[in-house]
Amino acid sequence: MARIELINLEKVFGEQHAVRALDLEIADGELLVLLGPSGCGKSTTMNMIAGLLPPTSGSIVFGDREVTDESPYQRNVAMVFQSSLLYPHLTARQNIQMSLKRSGLSKSDVSQRVTEAATTVDVAHLLDKMPGQLSGGERQRVATAKAIVRQPACFLLDEPLAALDAALRMTLRSELVNLQKRLNTTMVFVTHDQVEAMTMGDRIGVMRNGGLEQIGTPNDIYNNPESLFVAGFVGSPPMNFFAGDIETVDGQPTFVNAFARFRLADAYGQLAPRSGVTLTVRPQFMRIVSEAGEGTVPLTVYAIEHLGNESVLIADAPDGSKVRAVVAAGFEAKIGQALHASFDPSNAGLFDTKTERRVAQ
Repeated sequence: MARIELINLEKVFGEQHAVRALDLEIADGELLVLLGPSGCGKSTTMNMIAGLLPPTSGSIVFGDREVTDESPYQRNVAMVFQSSLLYPHLTARQNIQMSLKRSGLSKSDVSQRVTEAATTVDVAHLLDKMPGQLSGGERQRVATAKAIVRQPACFLLDEPLAALDAALRMTLRSELVNLQKRLNTTMVFVTHDQVEAMTMGDRIGVMRNGGLEQIGTPNDIYNNPESLFVAGFVGSPPMNFFAGDIETVDGQPTFVNAFARFRLADAYGQLAPRSGVTLTVRPQFMRIVSEAGEGTVPLTVYAIEHLGNESVLIADAPDGSKVRAVVAAGFEAKIGQALHASFDPSNAGLFDTKTERRVAQ
């Protein structure tokens, strides 16, 4: 196991700043998920932790040992990629054994380690098959066994489930979390899928433009986003955004724009008037109401997504933005129908539109 610390880590490719001044500490035995869109720097960060890419500047520390200039082998890390990266001409057993080629272990010890690793990820019955005879999920399990057989200090997984179908991704998500907890080893998992991040991580580090936008537990990230980017990136269906200003009405701060007016929650009781704010509300907190009035948003039905146990109403606001509301299963409305929605102000967030940071309560 290993505590991993990244200190002012930077990576520059020509004129592209892939990772910027990244400071991050990953606890011993923690499953940390690096989440973000393509090109945000998460895989570059992973490759620097692994030793596959040298940082332009900064330091990488495993435990109390600086490993910035050490090779991947010296760091004792194991990686699993999106592609299973198995040798097609070798059996599953031989592929797993390749990770112990330089270990110096006896043949009996190697055989025992391979069997233990294969049993851990439930591929012991597949050891004599060739990769071409395995399904995508089986190949990924063999690749995982290939990683854990070395008993590494940490596991690094770079979007290992991205190429699999939805049902298999769900199964392997839980298997990987269970494996990490049983082995009690440090794991860094890279993904652009916020559902994977929310369901797997002890903590999530949301990355954007090479930097760390926010880090915290899944509950912290979901319930208390610190920026508009995090608010919009995490959550399904995505967050609703309303642009407007803050005015004082009857002594109380009130959000106002061209088509709506909302009294803010008591937590904003001392907030002074200001322009350029964004009000955020998750679709789960939106309620369809029969009549217009203060605290409602006029909407025009755009589409309805039926999900079985619930439905998602997608509607147009007067400014052309899309507004989503989670409604009861079987909810029906005609395309183009006029509706109104409201929400409890205590469930709304408030951000400065220019800085994109949360407005302090």
